[in-house]
Amino acid sequence: MIGDVTVKVCGITRAADAAVALAFGADYLGVNVWSGSPRFVAPAQRVGLLREIPAEKRIAVTVNPTVAEAQALLAEGFAVVQAHFDPSTGECDLAALSAALGPHRLWIAPKLADGAVWPTDLLKFSHTCLHDAHAKGAFGGTGKRADWTRFQALQKAHSSHVWVLAGGLGPTNVAEAVQASARFLDLNSGVELSPGLKSAEKLAEVRAVLLKNSQS
Repeated sequence: MIGDVTVKVCGITRAADAAVALAFGADYLGVNVWSGSPRFVAPAQRVGLLREIPAEKRIAVTVNPTVAEAQALLAEGFAVVQAHFDPSTGECDLAALSAALGPHRLWIAPKLADGAVWPTDLLKFSHTCLHDAHAKGAFGGTGKRADWTRFQALQKAHSSHVWVLAGGLGPTNVAEAVQASARFLDLNSGVELSPGLKSAEKLAEVRAVLLKNSQS
């Protein structure tokens, strides 16, 4: 934790960035294993990258994984599979994924338009829920701000779950996010120089803000 906030740095593509994120104090590092992402890391490159990340901090970020794909990612060395999906399509079988992996090794990230009703019937499949910004044709990492009002309401109504706030978080707005009740932040585009290239300076700024906020 940094101050009193749990932090995940997502979109790690290089060993150097993994080292910077770990030194920054990240609790988790996300590696995108979905080929449609600009931060995609191919299997051959993941072998060396995962060696640089403590086993318990490795999060495989993907879209609509099958049970076989999710199990293969755990076998590859990931601790958790973070599944992004569009609930309206039915393409992702969360019940099967949860049964195979367990609800603590499956993080769910439904893609929902701002103002849409969050499908709370999915909560039984996972202990951790990622609340991200909506962008047509994309699954996260867009730099857009999420619907914080919905996030606050969900976290209050379902406090037994872990709620992760994502969506354009960086030095300029993490203090506001924490003041809006977020206690688990997912950093990606807001701490980058370009997709997949993290900024040590921006991460240091976020750390300073979070530490200052925890002391105030």
